[in-house]
Order: sequence, then structure tokens, then C-alpha cells
Amino acid sequence: MAVPIVEKGRIYLFGLFYNLKNGMADEDVIKNLEEEMQQLAAELRTTEAKLQHLYNRLQQLQSKKVSRLPSFSKPQSSSTQEQFSFENFIGLRLIHVVGIVVLVIGLSIGVKYAIDRELISEWARVGLAYAAGGVLYVLSVRLKEKYAAFSAMLFSGAMASLYFTTYGAYVYYNMLPFATAFVLMIVLTFFTAYNALRYNRQEIAILGLVGAYAIPFLISKNSDRADLFFLYITLINAAVIFVSYKRDWKAVGFLSLLATWALFIGWASTRYQPAQQWIGVVFGSLFFILFLFSALDNKILRQQTLAYRDMQQLMINNIAAYIAALILFAPTLSAVQIGSVSFFFSLFIGAQALLFQFHFSTEAYTKKVLTLLSLVLFLIFIANDWDGVTVTLLWLGVAVILFVSGIFFKAICLRLASIVLMVLTLFKLVTVDSMRFTTIQKIISYITLGVLLLVVSFFYQKFRQKLFDENEEEKGKELTHL
Repeated sequence: MAVPIVEKGRIYLFGLFYNLKNGMADEDVIKNLEEEMQQLAAELRTTEAKLQHLYNRLQQLQSKKVSRLPSFSKPQSSSTQEQFSFENFIGLRLIHVVGIVVLVIGLSIGVKYAIDRELISEWARVGLAYAAGGVLYVLSVRLKEKYAAFSAMLFSGAMASLYFTTYGAYVYYNMLPFATAFVLMIVLTFFTAYNALRYNRQEIAILGLVGAYAIPFLISKNSDRADLFFLYITLINAAVIFVSYKRDWKAVGFLSLLATWALFIGWASTRYQPAQQWIGVVFGSLFFILFLFSALDNKILRQQTLAYRDMQQLMINNIAAYIAALILFAPTLSAVQIGSVSFFFSLFIGAQALLFQFHFSTEAYTKKVLTLLSLVLFLIFIANDWDGVTVTLLWLGVAVILFVSGIFFKAICLRLASIVLMVLTLFKLVTVDSMRFTTIQKIISYITLGVLLLVVSFFYQKFRQKLFDENEEEKGKELTHL
């Protein structure tokens, strides 16, 4: 084994010191130095050649990481590098994504054309679809070693094709018994999730799992078996959430949430029948729980602070569940129905805010947003279940409770919510109630609101220093948390 360059340098310096000490002539020192430099230069050339060989080998095996590896060529200008990066994005990332999507759509349209013209039998349709998925999978396996990114896209297309073929064979053609179709779907789901982790690419999770939501609509008309369709969606969701947590791919979970609630609310708005209420309740609740876990998984299992996207997902999940419940339980949109659903969700979301208060106390921002959403729904409940001056007085009563709670808990957000509610009540009183209230009702409303505003103003005047200190303290806590 060759002596390392650094060690040789040390040996040379020691020898040089020894020679100088013993009176070696300057000519001998220079000669030895030149010989040593020539030897070091030769070793550097050999090392550089070995590095270049390793670089070329890695370039062949991992073409997707070429841009991250060191280069021995002349540095390019910034404009040339930008052009290369843009071309790299199109050639290595964009084209094959678009290509696999176009291919799947083309296959779907081709199958639909053959069905409309009665060119192929039902068995032939399913067989061709399975064959197309199998061909894509075989190609993905063959190309994985040299073209990992392209192989990942082929695998995604293969899984999507096998997904909708199994779904269609059972729902549309009754070729598979329920147990067989169910087992196949589970196997495909876990196999796709496993390979998404193995490839370590979000594209597989997005195209192979999330993309499977829309595939059934490309091959045939919607089925009336909503229970089977949502069972299929639940399997997809379970795999998506597992992969999203395992690799911390929050974008995958977020897209899954949007797609699932869009499909569910769309079904409830257009195809829902009262006899299917149990389907809506069961699967709506299941979807909510799955995406609630997806939003809080890092907080619960990894003890991490909630990111903005997690809070966004939490809010969208609650709002979507509320809208779906309105469609299921308030189909006529009567005031009583809307009020009842709003009251239930106000309590439900308020319970989530309390959960954050006692178990996730560091998540102050999320707790505030949940409290605000609960308050808004409670005000909707009051507005729908009562009328006239009662609504105004109840809103003012809620404002008083909020303000007192804000003082007791030293919560700025509750006191500010109280003031905003008083202003909103004043706006309602001036613009709407003044045209409908009797003189007595106007007197009661204006006097009550005026007294409350004066009491609040007096409180701020008397305890302004203490409130200012509380504000600074709470801001300091939030900054420390951030």
C-alpha cells in the first residue's frame, strides 16, 4: 500500500531538517526536493485518474444524481448552468411524468372506444388491462438499475392500471367475488406503499396511490355502490397516510385529503339518498379520523411541532367534515337542521381546542384557530335557532363570556374575539336589526351593547399596565416557541 501523501510530506520535512542539521550541501537539498515533488505529482495524477474512474462509474449507475457529484471539468457560467438545470428538469423529471399520465389516459380512452363499438368482450377488456399493467411493471423492474427515475414512473403507471382493473372487474363486470377483489386491492395497496418507500420517491405515492382516486371515472360510468367505492378509497387512504408518515411526505397526505373530501362531498351533493345515510356517517367519520391522524402524526409519534401545513390540513379536515354533515343531515337546509349540525360541530371542535390546551399546550396558534372556528359555528347555531332581538342578546352574552374567560385564563385571543363579536353585533344592529326591531327592542339592544362597550373600555383603562405586561409575556412565549 502506498504511503499517504501527508505522511510522506512529514517524512520529507524530517529528512530535510536532519540533512540541514548535518550540513548537507544546498545542491543535494534541491535535488532531493525536486525528486520528491516529481513523485508526489505522479501520485496525484494516479489518484485523480482513480477518482475520475469512480465518477464515471457512479454516473452510469445513478444518472439522477449526476448534478450532485463533483466535476473535474471546467466550471460553467451561471447562464449555462441554469439552462442545464431547466433541461434536466424537463428531460429527467417532467417528460416521463406527463408521458405515463398520457399513456394511462390513452389506454382508458382506447378501452372505452372498444367498449362503445362492442369490439371486445368484457373478459378481453379486463385481460388487456391486466396485461398492460404487467408489461409496465416488467419494464420498471428491468430498467430500475440504470434508470431509477424512469422506472419509478413506469411502476406508478403499472400499479394504477392494476388498481382500476381490479376495481372494474368487480364493480362493473362482476367477474371477481368480493373476497378476491378485496384481497387483491389490499395486496396492491401494500405493495405500492412498499415500493414507494423502496424507491424513496413521492412520484410513486402520488401517481400510484393518490392518482388512483380518479382512475375509475376514466373507464366507465359511476357505480351506484357507494359503499364499495368508499371502501376502495379507504384502502388508498390507508396506504397514502402510512407512506406520508414513514417518509414525512406531507404533500402526499394533503393531496389525499383534498381528493377524498372532494369525492365524498361530490357524491353527497349529487348521488346521495336518505337510505345511504349510514354509508355517509361511517365513511365520513373514518375519513376524518384518518386525516386527523395524518395532520397530528408528527406531533403524537415524533414529538415535533406542528408545521403550517399540518395546521392547514387540520382546519380543512374539520371544515370539510362540517360541510359533508350539512349535506347528510340538513338536505333541505332548514334553519333548525343547520343550527343542530353547527351546534354539534361547535362542541366537537371546541373539544379539540381543549385537547390542545391540556395535552399540546405548546401549540398555541392551533388552539386559537380551533377556538375561533368553534366560536363561529356556535354563532351560526344561535342565528339559525333563534330570531330577532334574542340573537342580538345571545351574541352579546357570548361576548361577555369570552371577555371574562380571556381575563381568567389571561388569553388575549379570547378578549379580542369578544371585542370583534361586539363590533359585529353593532354592525348587525345598525344595518339589519334597525329595520326589523320594534322601538322597545332597539332601546334594549342599543343600551345593552353600549353598557358592555363602556365596561370593556373602563376595564382596559384601569388595568392597562397589567394587560400590557400580559401581552408582552404572551408574545415572548410565542417567539420562544417559534
